[in-house]
Amino acid sequence: MQTLLVHGFGFPLLHKSSHQLKQIASRPICSVRKQTKISRLSKTWPTLSLSLFASGFFLGPLIDGLHSRVNLVTYQNGAIDIGPLHTNIWVPPLLGLFYCSVGLLQLVFDEKLSPDAPPPEGSADKAAASLIALVLFIELSAELYKAGVPDNIEAYILFAGAEVAWLLLDRSRVGFAFACLVGLACPLAEIPIMQLFHLWYYPQANVEFFGQGLVTWTITCYFVYTPFLINLSRWLRTLVAAANIEER
Repeated sequence: MQTLLVHGFGFPLLHKSSHQLKQIASRPICSVRKQTKISRLSKTWPTLSLSLFASGFFLGPLIDGLHSRVNLVTYQNGAIDIGPLHTNIWVPPLLGLFYCSVGLLQLVFDEKLSPDAPPPEGSADKAAASLIALVLFIELSAELYKAGVPDNIEAYILFAGAEVAWLLLDRSRVGFAFACLVGLACPLAEIPIMQLFHLWYYPQANVEFFGQGLVTWTITCYFVYTPFLINLSRWLRTLVAAANIEER
């Protein structure tokens, strides 16, 4: 192999070690692998986007309804009631967009952070466990709010619960950083929606940003939402990949 490399690339390679020559020889293979990954991602992202959007469209309002039933959120323009579910006609598409954005971003992280390794595999068990944890967490926050627990006490309880959820469901530093980003960005993203379109508001807000009231501990709800969307997106990717293999 070294002889072939010497004749193919010239005299300077004579001064390179065997380890360096092996690295040079492996570069084209890595390039092919990267192109293959990009090709796979480009072929599957439309299906994954639709699956994530549909999950948020139908599942999201049901989870969100746990908060609206205790009047944490009051809906305004476009409010609808479907039995015990209080929501807004814009909530399903907005949550579909939320699921799709966070899920696809996680899949990009999986590809970019470990370019030479296969992306983490998802499973139905992990997705189900993270969904159950999310529902229990949202229900806990709703019950504490309904019972009139002081905001600071509820925040302490929920921040501790969010840390436990991360330890049980993720434990990765990247996952923690991503959950923090989602937890901070999403409540702030609600501000222009509430101000411009008057779709909902928080009747007992305890903090104000840009003239709009928010509830501080909702950060923890978005934080716990993130491990669920990570596991959901990875499981959907596994399903799509398996379907593509069967078609071949």
